Amino acid sequence: MSAEFLDGFRFYSLVKVRFAETDMNGHMSHVSPIIYMEQARAEFMESLDVFTPELLIKERKTFVLAGQSIDYKAQAYYNDRLRIYLRVSRIGSSSLDMEYAIVNEDKQLLCCTARSTVVFFDANMQKSTPLPDDLAERIEELESKFATV
Repeated sequence: MSAEFLDGFRFYSLVKVRFAETDMNGHMSHVSPIIYMEQARAEFMESLDVFTPELLIKERKTFVLAGQSIDYKAQAYYNDRLRIYLRVSRIGSSSLDMEYAIVNEDKQLLCCTARSTVVFFDANMQKSTPLPDDLAERIEELESKFATV
């Protein structure tokens, strides 16, 4: 895997493949990256202070997943340590597009790439709602805390 592939990715979350996340072939199940991406996305959004129980309870606003796709590149196995990279590739008026790269830390092997779209959602109105005005600034500030890969 070339380091250039990870250009632009700064935020990451660490996971270890658990036994329950493997399939009968002994490798990481095809659904496990979805769980890992969701965890990384939740950590990212919590760090931005836009995905909290307080926000959902007080303002009834949250992010919902609108779309997702994954391209599998290599296998991972029980106890492999993975780094789930995440970056925002587009900021819309009420949605964000995100890209992911899941890398086996020990083998420096790209396991998969993925994309998702999340929509800021008003639970009372049951429709999308505008993103916070300063969200782009918050994203840049958060990502600047992570070293470039």
